[in-house]
Amino acid sequence: MKHWPILLALLAAPAALLTDAGAAAASRATCMLQSDLVMFQHEARGFLEHLRTGNDPGKARQLQHWLEDHPVVSLRMSMRRAGMEMYEPLATRLITQQKGLLEVYRRQGQAKAETSAKRLGTAALLEEFAARIIPLPCDFSPERAQTADSASGMGPVRGISQETAVVSSLSALLLASGGLLLAERLARRHRRRRRRFPCSLPCSLKSGSLLLRAKLVDISRMGAKIRVWHLPGTPLPASKCEVTVTFPELGDIRAQVTWQSADYVGLKFSRQITGENLRTLRSWSKRTETGAPAAEANPA
Repeated sequence: MKHWPILLALLAAPAALLTDAGAAAASRATCMLQSDLVMFQHEARGFLEHLRTGNDPGKARQLQHWLEDHPVVSLRMSMRRAGMEMYEPLATRLITQQKGLLEVYRRQGQAKAETSAKRLGTAALLEEFAARIIPLPCDFSPERAQTADSASGMGPVRGISQETAVVSSLSALLLASGGLLLAERLARRHRRRRRRFPCSLPCSLKSGSLLLRAKLVDISRMGAKIRVWHLPGTPLPASKCEVTVTFPELGDIRAQVTWQSADYVGLKFSRQITGENLRTLRSWSKRTETGAPAAEANPA
């Protein structure tokens, strides 16, 4: 329950932030879009002037870069989100003309491109575009009634209401908080299974044909630490070696060696032991400590 104040604060934050941030973000996006469109007409005007005079051939390259950086599909989607779909046919027509003129310019040269521009009426189309786009205010916001389909046939892109955005954010945060609580519960369960309890019980460790006398030092449901008595020159089971450990009352348990030192090995059980088995071993350990200390004596 200690996380609930934080979760409640997270749930309340979007409602406070979206009220002002939503309108500000929409206004910034509209301003950036209008700036891009104004820059487009500037680059197109420079290219048209180059076709007419032959000066500054770099204008063609600048217009080409703008077109590459602003794909038509993305631009149309942005215009609809900003409520500028009424200007989309004009912008699309002008962009298509500029792409065609650049291709003529590349293949057939300046003179042919200028002739094509005159035949298409590019200058008049550019003036119309500039007259409609440049005067728009940066915070342009169309009336809600202007929802007619665009000439492209893709239809208008409806904006997401503030209420929908708030509900979506709250739902996402609720799911995230639920996931956090579930993860914490699973982590607690995992820690309980890994919790080690000190023990002192005689046992044996078998690796292949090698049988070693040992003593249980501590244990959890997932593994154990064991002290092993072995003759000098007799190696302990290597790390990752499969072994069998035998405990009082429980019998044989398959395990894997996870680490070893001079006289100790760490084991990971192939299958977790049950809570009842763990309690049995702890109970036997207490009885051994109080009633049969000789069983733990280090063999001579």
